Amino acid sequence: MFLPKIDVFKDLRQEAINDISEIAFKESHDEGEVLYAQGDPANCFYILVHGKVALKIGNKAEIVYVVERLGETFGWDSVVGLDSYVAEARCVDRTDLLKIERRRLDEVFDKHERSGRKFYRRLAGALGQKLIDLHS
Repeated sequence: MFLPKIDVFKDLRQEAINDISEIAFKESHDEGEVLYAQGDPANCFYILVHGKVALKIGNKAEIVYVVERLGETFGWDSVVGLDSYVAEARCVDRTDLLKIERRRLDEVFDKHERSGRKFYRRLAGALGQKLIDLHS
């Protein structure tokens, strides 16, 4: 699996990567399919394998961001303590992704605390960079 090459999973211990690989489920979705709507319970974190996902915030038809790079992550709401998603995620093309349940990821990081700290530091950096990218 390509998890160690994804930014938020870089430098995690192999045991943690193995445990995350066991809880990551591959899913395929059709063009136009909604993965989650704004306000839905934020229960899962996603990693793009193939395709494109448009993220929209609010009632406007405007796309805020398009997830399109192999290994790009989204659904961060689920791992940063939010109870619901703040955006809608809709597949723009036929899309393959890995889906990780928040509860199960928490269990992995309870077991591998050092890897959990590394994951959250990298996630904070990625979120900060996305914010900069969106506003420049």
